[in-house]
Amino acid sequence: MHAVLLFPPAADPRSPHLALPSLTAHLRRNGVEVTQRDLDVEAVDALLRPAALERAAEICRDRRSRQVPAGERDRLDRVLAMAERTLELAPGAADTLRDPSAFYHPLALAEAREALSHGLRMVGAAHSVDWDVAPVTYAVDAIDTARMADLDRVTADPAVNVFEHQWEHGILADLATVRPDVVGISILNHQQVVPGLTLARRCKSAGHTVVIGGTVYAKFASALLRRPRFFTLFCDALVPYEGETALLGIMERLADGRDLAGVPNTLALDASGAPVAGRVVAEDVAALPTPDYDGLPLDRYLTPVPVLPILTGKGCYFNKCRFCDIPHINRVAPRPYRTRPPAVVAEDVARLTERHGCRHYEITDEALSPRFLLRLGEALAERDLDVSLVGYARLEPGFDTATCERLAAMGVRKLFFGLESGSQRMLDHMDKGIRLPVASQVLRAVHEAGISLHLFSMVGFPQETEQDARRTLSFLLDHADVLADPRHSFDVHGFSLDVRTDYFEQADRFGIEMDAEELAGADFPLSVQSWTSAGGLSTQRSQQLIAEFHAVLRARFPVHRQFPAHLWPSFEEYAILYAERYGTDRFPWQLCLPPAGDPLRFRLEWPRSTRFRPVGDGFAAESFTGRVRTPRQLLQLLARPAEPCTVDDLLAMLASRVVASDGDRDAHDRAVIAKELQGMIDELLAAGVLWLVPDIATGIGAAA
Repeated sequence: MHAVLLFPPAADPRSPHLALPSLTAHLRRNGVEVTQRDLDVEAVDALLRPAALERAAEICRDRRSRQVPAGERDRLDRVLAMAERTLELAPGAADTLRDPSAFYHPLALAEAREALSHGLRMVGAAHSVDWDVAPVTYAVDAIDTARMADLDRVTADPAVNVFEHQWEHGILADLATVRPDVVGISILNHQQVVPGLTLARRCKSAGHTVVIGGTVYAKFASALLRRPRFFTLFCDALVPYEGETALLGIMERLADGRDLAGVPNTLALDASGAPVAGRVVAEDVAALPTPDYDGLPLDRYLTPVPVLPILTGKGCYFNKCRFCDIPHINRVAPRPYRTRPPAVVAEDVARLTERHGCRHYEITDEALSPRFLLRLGEALAERDLDVSLVGYARLEPGFDTATCERLAAMGVRKLFFGLESGSQRMLDHMDKGIRLPVASQVLRAVHEAGISLHLFSMVGFPQETEQDARRTLSFLLDHADVLADPRHSFDVHGFSLDVRTDYFEQADRFGIEMDAEELAGADFPLSVQSWTSAGGLSTQRSQQLIAEFHAVLRARFPVHRQFPAHLWPSFEEYAILYAERYGTDRFPWQLCLPPAGDPLRFRLEWPRSTRFRPVGDGFAAESFTGRVRTPRQLLQLLARPAEPCTVDDLLAMLASRVVASDGDRDAHDRAVIAKELQGMIDELLAAGVLWLVPDIATGIGAAA
C-alpha cells in the first residue's frame, strides 16, 4: 500500500509542519509506503522564479489596463508600484533566508522577507488573490470560505488558482503516474482552505482516493455530517481528529476492498450517501513514533539550518481560557492534556539529531509547564544532547529564577507567553488563571536567565473598557527595562471572537450580541465578524486604540524596533537561530544612531530596495518598508560612502561638510547641525530606507 501525503499552500515555509512527519512515521512503522511533499515550499520556489514573476507582472499590467473593481484596482496599483524592485529582489529572497551568513544580517533578512512577500502578492494579484506570508494570507476576491456554495464555486475555477500551472505539470502529473492508494491532504489553517480543497477536488476528480485531515475541520465535524456534498466534491474520507489510527485504518480497509464508513476518527459517506462518523479514538501519545522527516526538502525551508518541530504533549494542561477553542477541541479525549514521557522525547531528539544533524527544535505544545521542562532537561542531559529549544508557556510562579537558570542551561532559548491583557479584571473575566505580579516576576526571571521571551496581548475582549485596554499598554511600558532588550518581542493585536469558545457558547452571559443572519448563512464559520458586547469597546474604537498603542511603542522602543516590527526576528525558528548566533552579548544592530560617546563603529548603507523620487526641492526615499521625504543636501552628504566610524566621528564629519558647503553656516553651528543631521538620519533608519551596519558585520549580506 502506498500513501502520498501533501501539505498544501498557503503557510510560511520557515520549517516543516509536524502533521505529515507524524503520520508518515506511524504509517511507515506499520509497513505502508509513504511519499510526503510540502507543496507550500515547492510553490514559493517555483513561483518566485524570474520567468513566473515576469509573467505575473505582465498579467497585472494587462488587468490594470482594463475596467476592474475598485478593490482589485487598488491591489494592482500597489503591486505594480513596487514591480521593478520585486522583479529584481524577489527571485533571490528565499536564497538570502537560506544563506548561513546573510540570514544573520537582520536588515537583509527583513528586506528578503519583504521582497518575498511582494513577489507572492504580485503572483496572487495576477489571479485576483491576496497571497502573502507576512502575515500568512490567501484570500480570493468575493469568496467566503465559511460558505459551502463559495467553496464549490472557487475550487472549480482554474483562473483563480494561483498554483494551476505548477500543479498541472507537477503534483497532479506525478500522481497520475504513481497512482497511490491514498492521497492525504492536511489543512491546518484557514489560509490553506481554498488551495487545499482545490487540490483535493482535482485529485478526487482524477479518480484518487482522497483523505482530508487537519485542525481546521476538527471544528466542523457536526456540520460536515449534514453536508454530503462536501464529500462528493472533495474527499472520500475526512479525519477531523487525530489521524494515526484513522489513516492506518483507511489503508487497511482499502486493502481489504471495504468501504470507509465507520473507520475510527473518520467521517465518510455510507452506502446510502449519508455522512457517518466512526468512533472517536484518542492516541496514546507515549506510543507514537519519532516524527519522520525523510522525503521533505529540509534544505529548502526559509532558514539556513533546519529547525524541526517536535511533540511533547497534546492539548493544554490549563484548558480554561474563555477566548480559546482548544478546550472545546480537547473534548474528544478523556484527559485535556496528554504528555509524552521526557525520556521518549529525548529519544526523538537524539534520533532526529543523528539523522538530520539538527540542533534546533520547536516544541509545538500549547503550553509547557516548568516542571515538565525541567524533567525534559534531565532526560536530554542523560543523553548528553546539546540542543536549542523554543516553545510556548504560561506566566506561572514555577518559572522562578532558579528554574529559568536551569532551563537556559538545558538549551531553552525563547519562551512565548500569553499575557493577553494588562488588566487583572480582564484576566479574571477570561479565566486566564494568571496574576499580574506573578507575570512581572516571570518576565524578570526569564530575562535575567538569558532566555528570550515574547508576550502576546490583545485589545477588544468582550466587556473590555478603554481603561482596561490602556492597562495593557501600561504593562508593556512599565516593563520597558526588560522589554527594551532586543532579544524580546511583544505584540498588541485585535481580539477575534472565535466559535467553539466559552465566549461564543455563553454569549448571553457576557453581554455579547452577534449577527444572527451572518452566522445562519455560514456553513464553516471560524470566527464571528459582526458582534458587540455590553459595556465593551466597539471594533472601530479597538482598532483606534491599537494604532495609538503601536505609535506609543514605536516611540518608546526606537533602538531595536519599528513597532510592530522587531529587528531581532520574533518568529520561533528565526529567534532561536539568532539566540544561537548572538547569545546574550550586546546586539549591535540598531534602527537609530547610537547616543553620543558610544564606541560602536558602523557604516551607513542604502539597501538595494531603496529608490529616490524627486519631490519639490528634495526627494522621497522609498523602500519595501517605508517612505521618507529627504532634503537634497542630505542625500549628497550620504552619497559618498564613509569608512566605519563612531557616531561622534560621523556627525562631526557630516557637519563639517555642511559648514564647508554652506556659506551661511558658521563653524560654531556644528553642534546644532549635527543634531539636525542625527534627526534626519534616524528618520531614514526607522523607515528602513537606510541601514546602520555595525563594523562586526562587514560583508554579511551587505548590498553594494
